Amino acid sequence: MNAKDLKNLRDRSQKIIKDHIEKYDKTESGFAKECGIHPAQLLLYMRSERGLTVDSLMKVGNIICDYEKN
Repeated sequence: MNAKDLKNLRDRSQKIIKDHIEKYDKTESGFAKECGIHPAQLLLYMRSERGLTVDSLMKVGNIICDYEKN
C-alpha cells in the first residue's frame, strides 16, 4: 500500500462494497448488519456523505474476504 492507495481509498472501497452487494444479491442494510456496523452509517458512506472509521472498514474487509474464501 502506498500514498496513492490512500488517496483513492473511498472510491476503491465503495466499489468493492458495491460489487460484493451486487454479486451476493444483498441489501446495503443487510450487509451492514452482517459486518456489525449501523446500516445508516454504511448508507451515508456509500453516498459519500459521511466517512467510516478504519475499524469499520476492516470489519467490512473481513466479511468480504470470508466470502471470497468460499
